Amino acid sequence: MPLLLQDKQEGFRKIGEKLLNAVLEKEFEAYIGASKHERTEERQDYRNGYKERQLKTTLGELNLLRPYARSGRFETKLFENYSRIDKALVSVIVESYLKGVSTRKVESIVSELGIELSHATVSNLSYELDELITEFRTSKLRRYYPYLYADALYLKVFDGARFVSKAVMIAIGVNEEGYREILDMDIIHEESYATYKGFFEALKDRGVEKVDLVISDGHRGIKKAASDSFVGSSWQLCTVHMKRNLMKIVPKKSLAEVLEYLGDVLKARDIQDAMSIAHGMIATYEKRMPKLAKFLEDNLGDTMTFLAFPKRHHRKIHSTNVLERFNKEVKRRTKVVGAFPCDGSVLRLLVPLAVDTNAKWLDRKYVSWENLEHDVEVVEEFTEKF
Repeated sequence: MPLLLQDKQEGFRKIGEKLLNAVLEKEFEAYIGASKHERTEERQDYRNGYKERQLKTTLGELNLLRPYARSGRFETKLFENYSRIDKALVSVIVESYLKGVSTRKVESIVSELGIELSHATVSNLSYELDELITEFRTSKLRRYYPYLYADALYLKVFDGARFVSKAVMIAIGVNEEGYREILDMDIIHEESYATYKGFFEALKDRGVEKVDLVISDGHRGIKKAASDSFVGSSWQLCTVHMKRNLMKIVPKKSLAEVLEYLGDVLKARDIQDAMSIAHGMIATYEKRMPKLAKFLEDNLGDTMTFLAFPKRHHRKIHSTNVLERFNKEVKRRTKVVGAFPCDGSVLRLLVPLAVDTNAKWLDRKYVSWENLEHDVEVVEEFTEKF
């Protein structure tokens, strides 16, 4: 596991540790009726030191300091509710607050577990998490990512006066070793050449120099931005987006036929064969469906780009499915929120989720580069013909 990722995982573990130790201390103070070193007639018992206790959670093993009372009668609800704490820890620490809900809401969730948490403690948690988010978004990246996926996810965010739909740009890279990695995410007000260009330039500022293939939807702004930012790269129009757009202009009675023809293009044995089938497809519909023919002429070349790359990778690089799966997980978790109170709350959910996803992706390579080569010159040759 890369050192940076290990540091981030350790950071979240320490946050969980700090939070639960604060919970234990708060619970103990409530029991004895006095805070540490406080002199009061309301005191019910006296401190008698601490004992270390390990709690295994999804954040890792937490080292907790269980306080003891002189009478020996203090029993913490934290360990009584061990299983519930273990299941709820991430949702309380990394989800509930990070989803943009108020600190009061987090307090009520923790209270359901039979414990108490102060507003100040949760605010401190937010501060520490924001530091980790900054680290994630500014850390050094690799020089070379053969494949780069880019897409925008739309979420409702409160802008101070009303709720608006904002785009969250997300980039996933596949490195030279074949592993996936969520590289960055940023909130933009609209998809345009300028916003995409700024997003890609931010990746370059963090060390990215070379990309062979950028896979995205059909927004023309992103195509030009990718070309300008990563000179020498090729662009793949997501085949799923291509089909969706095609379905908007093809009559229902002809849809099955057209999709089957498109399938022949995308399943061709090589790029030259695909070019031949594509030209035939355009010619077939030039008179019958001129609007479709024009659409195919404008988009087929970009849809076939993946065929010029290693055949073993085709299933992984013809679409943005890897991003769609991550977006689906984001939407599942944001259902509870509905809308976010600010831009920062969006990143407090997505960045930790990205870190967690990156850790899972380290278990398995996404593609293999062994004994594989691809010819970028071939890509340039056929894209110029469409």
